[in-house]
Amino acid sequence: MKKILLLAAIAIPLLVFAEEKAIGYLGVTTEALSQAMITALDVEHGVLIKEVVEKSPAEKAGLEKGDVILEVDGEKIVEYATLKGLVAAKPDEKIKILINRSGKEYTKEAKLGARAKPKFNIQMELPDFEEIKKLMSQGTEELKQELEHLKEELEILKKELEELKKQINK
Repeated sequence: MKKILLLAAIAIPLLVFAEEKAIGYLGVTTEALSQAMITALDVEHGVLIKEVVEKSPAEKAGLEKGDVILEVDGEKIVEYATLKGLVAAKPDEKIKILINRSGKEYTKEAKLGARAKPKFNIQMELPDFEEIKKLMSQGTEELKQELEHLKEELEILKKELEELKKQINK
């Protein structure tokens, strides 16, 4: 209960007194490029557009699903966080977007929209599937040994518990 009260004491003032500042809005859903995609698309960096929101600044600028955003105002886009930061910092401003579409580079100009900045934002990035597989394969033997050790400890605890039950029932 104390933790909930402490959380409320911290969160409520943040929500009430948070500055309501507008952030830029482009209107795309993106995906990180895997190494295979980088090779297949013959690009060095960028993010893949998975979806363009209808009537968004991105749609008005001519961006399409499947385009790869390479740069915004001359800054290389290597991950979504870079794109998000650049766009968020420029509400209602025009930006130049370098894209790769079907192997050709095009420059598009978009007038960003503006929307209210979330007062409270929790963000979490998950590793891609290849990273998870890599992490899982690195410590497989160590995990097996630890699991065996835990099984042995569990058996010892079971025996101790049985002994305690016998003593209690006497």
